[in-house]
Amino acid sequence: MTHLSVFAGALLMLSGGPGLSATGVAAPASSASAAQDQDIVVEGTRQSDKQIRDYVSALTAAPAFGQIGRFYDAVCPVAIGLPTAQRTAIVERMRLVSAAANIRVAPTGCTPNVFVIVAPDRQAAIRFLAQHYLAYFSGMSARQIARLAATPSSASAWQISTRLSADGQILKKGGGTGFYILENSNAPSRVKAATIPAFVASVVVIDLQAAAGLTVTQLADYATMRTLADTMPSRAAGVAAPSILTILDKAPDQLVPLTLSHWDLAYLKALYDTSNAYYAAYQRGDIEQVVGKELRRPAPRERR
Repeated sequence: MTHLSVFAGALLMLSGGPGLSATGVAAPASSASAAQDQDIVVEGTRQSDKQIRDYVSALTAAPAFGQIGRFYDAVCPVAIGLPTAQRTAIVERMRLVSAAANIRVAPTGCTPNVFVIVAPDRQAAIRFLAQHYLAYFSGMSARQIARLAATPSSASAWQISTRLSADGQILKKGGGTGFYILENSNAPSRVKAATIPAFVASVVVIDLQAAAGLTVTQLADYATMRTLADTMPSRAAGVAAPSILTILDKAPDQLVPLTLSHWDLAYLKALYDTSNAYYAAYQRGDIEQVVGKELRRPAPRERR
């Protein structure tokens, strides 16, 4: 995406625009400076092989011979639509979790490629972006964008993707064909593709009403799981493993996670530790092994 910095600037301006001002979420669980000093809080639970398989399957919805996308560039998160202190705390928390998952994080002052937007009207925010920056919906049709805005969930997330060659080079599309041009000799096999899906940017738009009452830690951890991986909360809700992904759609009388779970952190580590050049069916097996190994480690605790 050659105009990503323009898109970033437009999103940043939205925070002061009509319809995207916000009174804020609950008082931060920690300030930005505290977020830099603390360890990651996760919930440790026992696990079985079936739980791990079900959890990884739920979070990797790609078909067997599809591929699972992730970032190859360093991530640079930005939060929009909340007071400055809360935006700063969310970004610091996302950076902390990313680093804990061994995901490369860009230095401060970077051009954002991970956007967390908290909007009083989620649908209006998505329509604005689609109207002015259609290219950043990664080839989705008008009907697909409308479905994205109309989802009954309290948040919508999507990724802007490209294709890399097996040696990590960005591929170009042939003029007018819509197909990527591969100029190396690495042939695909039954288990490995010749190209790699890579996120260029990722966006999550969250309804302000749903965010109200959450701590910045909860909001940041949820946003991290929605933007650094192509995850669906509805699928995560159907497995017997705790996840921050379920936090927005809990009933009022249900307990909500205080932070991302041990499972969530293990999944992020596994996703970025395994090769997505392999087809999804094979990478899922690798992810399951890494998740199992991580879950057997003692759960890290937060330092207060």
